[in-house]
Amino acid sequence: MLALYHYEPSANSAKPMICLREKGLDFVSHYIDLHVFQQHSPEYVKVNPNGQVPALVHDGRVITESTVINEYLEDVFPQVPLRPADPHERAEMRIWSKFVDEYYCPSLSLIAWHHMIQGVVKDLSREEFDKYLARIPLHEQREKWRLAATKSFPKEQLDEAVRKLRFSMQRHEERLGKWTWLAGGTYSLADVNTYSMTAAMPFFFAEFVNEKDTPRTMDWLRRMENRPGVQAALAMARKPRRNPDARNHNPDLNRKTA
Repeated sequence: MLALYHYEPSANSAKPMICLREKGLDFVSHYIDLHVFQQHSPEYVKVNPNGQVPALVHDGRVITESTVINEYLEDVFPQVPLRPADPHERAEMRIWSKFVDEYYCPSLSLIAWHHMIQGVVKDLSREEFDKYLARIPLHEQREKWRLAATKSFPKEQLDEAVRKLRFSMQRHEERLGKWTWLAGGTYSLADVNTYSMTAAMPFFFAEFVNEKDTPRTMDWLRRMENRPGVQAALAMARKPRRNPDARNHNPDLNRKTA
């Protein structure tokens, strides 16, 4: 039996949700609401001691880390392949996924924390916040929550994150100039592992992700959104998807950090 512990079909949670749907696999969905700190609850920490989503449970064994989860699903359920047969494309898939995990995603995460965390904790008393903070298993995550909820990140750090995002989108566009998909001519985990990170970029960073500057990326997003597996994963959302005009109505998102 497969069970997936996840938040909305966005960021890292979306990666295995899309992979599972693309492969047509049945699984039990366990929704973990990050806005009420369920990821740090004693019950969930028994599943993933790091207190982070997603986590996959397969026949009682737990696999964490979204990219690793997708590689595991590919190993165990290869009938609908999401790893290229060509060794070079397979290497490109892993190279790109590594870039996403180590460079692109952390930069996007920092900007997201800057804009979102204060809103999540604004109605909590200091005592309530400290209680939730004490439940976070990882020291680094505790400090990240504390910083984001109080004074947020230094401007220099935010500016550097935006610079990295701009560079990531340039790399994204260059790859699609060479190939149909992000690792070559085959739709693969490189695309699955990237979609949820890039889907919101035209809304939040329209100054450098748009039809003029990144036409191949915009076309790739449309092709991704037309895939049945992506549509099935997005249909699992409990909260409404972000309105494409949200950028025009959220002053925090309109305020550039670079």
